[in-house]
Amino acid sequence: MDLRFSPKDEAFREEVRSWLDANLPADWRHRGVGGYREEEEESIQRDWQRRLYEGGWLKLDWPADDGGREATPVQLAIYQEELSRAGAPPIIGRLGVTLLAPLLRVFGSDWQKQTYIEAILKGDLVFCQGFSEPNAGSDLAALKTRAEKRDGRWVLNGQKIWSSGAHYSDGSFLLARTDPEAPEHKGIGMFLVDMHQPGIEVRPIIQMTGSGEFCEIFLTDAQVEEKDLVGGPADGWKLAMATFGFERGGLANASRFERAVAALADLARARGAGSDPLVRQQVAQAHIEAQIFRLTGLRNLTKAQQRQVPGPEASLTKLYWSEMDKRMQETAVGLQGMYGALAPDSPWSIEEGRWQYGWMWSLAETIYAGSSEIQRNIIAERVLGLPRGR
Repeated sequence: MDLRFSPKDEAFREEVRSWLDANLPADWRHRGVGGYREEEEESIQRDWQRRLYEGGWLKLDWPADDGGREATPVQLAIYQEELSRAGAPPIIGRLGVTLLAPLLRVFGSDWQKQTYIEAILKGDLVFCQGFSEPNAGSDLAALKTRAEKRDGRWVLNGQKIWSSGAHYSDGSFLLARTDPEAPEHKGIGMFLVDMHQPGIEVRPIIQMTGSGEFCEIFLTDAQVEEKDLVGGPADGWKLAMATFGFERGGLANASRFERAVAALADLARARGAGSDPLVRQQVAQAHIEAQIFRLTGLRNLTKAQQRQVPGPEASLTKLYWSEMDKRMQETAVGLQGMYGALAPDSPWSIEEGRWQYGWMWSLAETIYAGSSEIQRNIIAERVLGLPRGR
């Protein structure tokens, strides 16, 4: 086993680092424990996306015919890792860039490609995702939002939930049921919905972090032109599955967790707990788990480089990192003693409340993108071959 990167890949890493040194302002960088608070940093995220677009980074793994660099999975992972190490902010339109634009490149009509792709990548158009519903989260195929054809247009009625960034989005790539009589996975369409029309109401959901980037979307006779239907009226499920296929796991999270472990050790020393045997074991365990996560990421990256299709073992990665991060954040908050009970914005909070904010986010991590319970079921049934429990 050779865990080293090739000379070509290391040269690519240096290219990324040099570009970041020249283009990422110092005051835009963060320490990666609590992350950016979206409602406070929208302008930075928008400006950063434009810089990445102009630098040619947002089509890194696209074919050359579409303006890309045809980067390998390893190079894409290196790019993501270097962004994380540099503390780069997220981009304002990340769902549109990472999910919708690649989907339209493959499945969109010529009009959709010409109208949307470049505008999405530049950040001129920001799209949110309209998939989950109050009674159709883990069971997405049970969605109830309806799309009816009237006078040559589609009219949508229903509700979406947990839609990140909907409150500042221009559009939504949204699933709706086009045929209520069809089997669950069949009668679904995907629509590009104008979020600025009268039939759309967005309600931010204020979380315990104080943030409201997750939103509810209410559709009341919202209208969509036929040209904004992606594929056919029954292609929504196929397109949704293709969208999930564009989600890439790389080394960015591994880098983030390694930096968090180093910060955790610094916190333990600063709080005078560095000699406590229990604390030392907790910090060492966090370090071990972070290194295991990196090795797991390299294994997955090897499969991607060999063009192997990701399987249900991806659930192992999601379950592992989300539960690991929760343990790490709990250790950090516990190290602070009574100060750990302070809100992140308290003037007396340690390190500007970064660990409290990170701890609250870590609780959500075990729910979004597939809850830990769902992931354990997938692992049990599809990886270990255990019988279904129901």
